[in-house]
Amino acid sequence: MLKDDVNSYIGDFGVYQLRVFIVMCVMSLISLESIHIVFIGADMPHWCHVPELYELPYDVQKNVAIPAESVNRDGYIEYSSCEMFSLNYSVYNRSQFYNWNRSLIITNDTSVVECSQWMYDQSQFISTIVSKVQKYRRRFMHA
Repeated sequence: MLKDDVNSYIGDFGVYQLRVFIVMCVMSLISLESIHIVFIGADMPHWCHVPELYELPYDVQKNVAIPAESVNRDGYIEYSSCEMFSLNYSVYNRSQFYNWNRSLIITNDTSVVECSQWMYDQSQFISTIVSKVQKYRRRFMHA
């Protein structure tokens, strides 16, 4: 069987095939539009912003300033996203943060305060709807 035989059997590219092609193109554009929300609407891990710790790596910031809520089933510590320890971080130097021993510095008497600003983990996403809404929400709440 030759290519011409197949074309005569299934038909050439005509008006019907053109309509099907256009409908499929439009449908693919619509479906792509709905798929991108997965990326721009992703929930970014976040925690309280502590200005003195801003330039430190994320794991150091959380270890120093953020209370642990639980340990997940993989053994990783899950940190609070709405609270931080109320400490004067300006009295410590940068090297002390890297060698921070939570059990010696953080006691049961250490007070915890609510966040007024947040840091977002940008290792997977740079910016999402979640981070933008929080940014504008803070701006309007403090105005």
